[in-house]
Amino acid sequence: RNAVRALSHGAKMGGCWLNTGEGGVSKFHLEGGCDLIAQIGTAKYGFRDAAGHFSESHLRELAAIPTIRMFEIKLSQGAKPGKGGILPAVKVTPEIAKIRGIPAMQDSVSPNRHLEISNSAELLNFINRVRDISGKPTGFKIVLGGYEWLDEFFDLIVKRGIEFAPDFITLDGAEGGTGAAPETLIDYLGLPIRESLPVLVNKLIEYGLRDRIKVIAAGKMVVAGSVAEALCLGADFVNSARGFLFSLGCIQAMRCHNNTCPTGITTQNEGRMKALDVKTKALSVANYVKRVNYEVGVISHSCGVKEPRELTRRHARVVTNTGVSVSLAEVYPE
Repeated sequence: RNAVRALSHGAKMGGCWLNTGEGGVSKFHLEGGCDLIAQIGTAKYGFRDAAGHFSESHLRELAAIPTIRMFEIKLSQGAKPGKGGILPAVKVTPEIAKIRGIPAMQDSVSPNRHLEISNSAELLNFINRVRDISGKPTGFKIVLGGYEWLDEFFDLIVKRGIEFAPDFITLDGAEGGTGAAPETLIDYLGLPIRESLPVLVNKLIEYGLRDRIKVIAAGKMVVAGSVAEALCLGADFVNSARGFLFSLGCIQAMRCHNNTCPTGITTQNEGRMKALDVKTKALSVANYVKRVNYEVGVISHSCGVKEPRELTRRHARVVTNTGVSVSLAEVYPE
């Protein structure tokens, strides 16, 4: 609770948006008045009826909130692609249960996929269903493994018309983390953002969709250098989770899933939550985002461009196994 409140106030002060994550929209997300991206996860938390099915009426209610700017359909995440999740009963307090629309003090399982989506056509249908009901920009979040399906998906968009395209794609790299994912998936599944981002951007260019669909990159985007590299690779925007966790005081105790977080971030324990002072941490959040933005600007100016959006692949180089650097424009030609 206190972590979300600090993020909400800090995002407002820092001038960035806040993604709710798959747990639903709460009054604590709204408290600070920042711009929100409401995420629709596989369990439909906050968007579900009593039977657990997607609720159009709940979507309409949330879409009516002015500070909710966009809706993001979560398909997968970098830390555990192809895997669902479980919220243990000890963390399903009455407050959490009300926000998510689930029974209190019972384990809650998130499926590994949306039941409405089993192919490219159904993904496009669901995107447009959410957008038509909400009247707001709608996209989806993925981590790429195999990417052959992108041809089928983008070809379908071209055939239907670009007005049916998602407004954005959030691309998570395999670097993305969580305190509660199987180590096998963390270590071996998904493509790193440095490899998957240019693949996605090049496919958008190939199908004439680059201007229509915005790209949001994520995956260990903690420091300005990582953000600048993502912009060079073609991202329009960058998300960071880990960086803001650090700004809240995360010490990576890896206790996110058992309600014993020592810093008060990922716990519903009233005593442990007192470790996180909302006003102090909101300021830390704001300072962090302002500093990263400033340093990305410094990098951009040093590369000879007026502002970060002018960064391209020719402004960055990667060091090969031989120790010689190569331009990203050569490694990933457009």
